[in-house]
Amino acid sequence: MPPKVQRATRSNLRGPSSRPVLQEMTGTFGLSTNFPDLVELDLDKIRPNPDQPRTRIDPDGIRSLAASIEKYGLQQPILVRPADADEYTLIAGQRRLEAHRLLGRVTIFAIISTGSAEEIALIENVQREDLDAVDLARSLERLAERHGYTQEAIGALIGCDRAEVARILAILRLPHEVLEEYRPRARDISRTTLAELAQVADPELQGTLWEQAKQGLTVKELREIKRIAKAPDAGSGGHVLREVGKSLLRIGKDLEKLRQHTRALGREHRDRLRELREEIDRVLAEE
Repeated sequence: MPPKVQRATRSNLRGPSSRPVLQEMTGTFGLSTNFPDLVELDLDKIRPNPDQPRTRIDPDGIRSLAASIEKYGLQQPILVRPADADEYTLIAGQRRLEAHRLLGRVTIFAIISTGSAEEIALIENVQREDLDAVDLARSLERLAERHGYTQEAIGALIGCDRAEVARILAILRLPHEVLEEYRPRARDISRTTLAELAQVADPELQGTLWEQAKQGLTVKELREIKRIAKAPDAGSGGHVLREVGKSLLRIGKDLEKLRQHTRALGREHRDRLRELREEIDRVLAEE
């Protein structure tokens, strides 16, 4: 019968190098000698990462994560690297660290790495699905600019092709005010929506679409407006036709809302709707 695994404590996690390390277990479990060091660290010994890719933390998300950790335990240790005076710098796991603080815990399990803190943090974060579109785009940009990653290599990291990486990076070309307004709306506005907006060359149209996106414009509707905007101009009527296209989409959304309140319509509303229907029929008849 194989020997039982002894529960590691803070006292027997201390190695001769004065930093916590796990005792070598290769002989018992057949693990490779370069198995990463798993340690239990005091939270007050962990410094923040100055190059943290995640620039915004959702308090509701932290509370949800804390509840999960309290019920099921920490499923993935944080990642740190040695610093000075028996302290460590956080590489990855900021949300897990904040959740532990919220729970009032004083220690957390961590894996020690000696690689480039910034590069590892970027890679670990871009592989996660909960980064908002702006943080993801900035992380990809830093991988390319500071560490020489090609768009193909970045695509391999996040599971997409080079064209999609280029579309994500293009998000950073959006006006600063759009990027700032997006942050608190990240749950409601998709990354695809921002990427589509970034491809709009007309600043006025881009601004209009952004305002509509904040009101719930879908990606399908946005693409339809872009398709209309790209249609060849019919002389001086080209701009008018583009505006009509945007108006039709707005009318469609308003009609959806109207169907929910048909009983509240007054006689004047119904008469006006009939007049509009007749006008629409005449326009279509002239086609």
